[in-house]
Amino acid sequence: MLLVGVDGWSGRTVWVTDRDRSMFEWFSIVRIADVQSVRWVLAALNGVDRPVSVRRAQSWCARMEAAGLVERAQLGGRGGALVWGTYAGTGVTRPNLHRQTTRHEVAVAAASARYATAGYAWQRDEKPAHVGGHQADGVALGFGWVELVEVELTPKRLPRYAAIFAAYRRRLDLGEADSISYLCNKESERAVRAALGELPAGRSIAPQVGVRSMYDRTGIWVDETLPTWMMTARDRAQRSTRRPRRSSSAALF
Repeated sequence: MLLVGVDGWSGRTVWVTDRDRSMFEWFSIVRIADVQSVRWVLAALNGVDRPVSVRRAQSWCARMEAAGLVERAQLGGRGGALVWGTYAGTGVTRPNLHRQTTRHEVAVAAASARYATAGYAWQRDEKPAHVGGHQADGVALGFGWVELVEVELTPKRLPRYAAIFAAYRRRLDLGEADSISYLCNKESERAVRAALGELPAGRSIAPQVGVRSMYDRTGIWVDETLPTWMMTARDRAQRSTRRPRRSSSAALF
């Protein structure tokens, strides 16, 4: 454990554990999350498949806030307070809470937290190195398994879907991924399914694409259990006979 300092309000010593450092590593990837997602990642670090209690997550946030390693803001909504790591905790600058993309970032963090609890590593997708490429919202890594994850809260126009599906077709052909998951609200789910069926590029990748409605209209994912479609990394590894294409132990990060 690492001594960070003294809580100026209570005079208590604040310690940072290996588990806390893993949380900061996660925050350095997702940048910002709500308390619901913190519950899930704490569960992942405890090796359980259900989120810890809201009280326990809030206690962790308060302890790290006292040490100057996280900050919180209560903006209302079902997901609870927004939480992010400070520069001291993550080396990442403070997010702009009022930027239009913040809701999407929080939704991506919710997906990341579920995959972490299911035993997958999570990382940001690499920016495309060529024209016509597409950067997914995240990558879930298991033993011999690479899943590109798209969080879709706003439907796109057909030409945009055509370009994205074509980019995914190339990545699948190159062996860069095994599957693609679209995690949506109900409106976006309808749009993605329609595009997959209508566009030639969509039909070509449809067998390797999963489309699920997981978010409400505000972009919040509040289920208390892992979805039945999300096979754990351990179960997937036991069913696979392939060698991993990239180095990954399917740990949290």
